[in-house]
Amino acid sequence: MKSETENNCLTGDYGFENIERLVTMIGGKWKIQIIYHLSGNPNIRYGQLKRKIPEVSHKILSAQLKDLEKDKLILRIEHDEVVPRVEYLLTELGRSLLPVYEVFGNWCDENKHIFRRVEI
Repeated sequence: MKSETENNCLTGDYGFENIERLVTMIGGKWKIQIIYHLSGNPNIRYGQLKRKIPEVSHKILSAQLKDLEKDKLILRIEHDEVVPRVEYLLTELGRSLLPVYEVFGNWCDENKHIFRRVEI
C-alpha cells in the first residue's frame, strides 16, 4: 500500500513529469508578472499590460502571451469592431494557479535571506 506522500504528483504514479510541465508552463521571465496583472483585472488590453511591464519587449510579451494561451492559462478575446480590440483574461485553469503563486510568495518571504545580493 502506498503512503500518502507516494500518491502525490512529486513521487507517486505521476512521476515528476507533471511538475516539470507546470514549471515549463509558468516559466519564462515575464509569465509570472503577466498572470499577476491579469489576476487583478478582469479583461486587460495588450497596451495596458505592456505599460504595467515596461521592461519587456513587444516580441517577448507577444510570445509569452501566446504560450500562456496555448497552455489554456489565458484567453485572448478579439472584438470585432472598427478599431480592432484584443483583451486578455485568465481562464479558470489560470485562476487555479493563484493559490500556488501565493504559496511561492510566502515561501520567498520566509526565506528572503537567500535572495539578498552579495556585495563584492
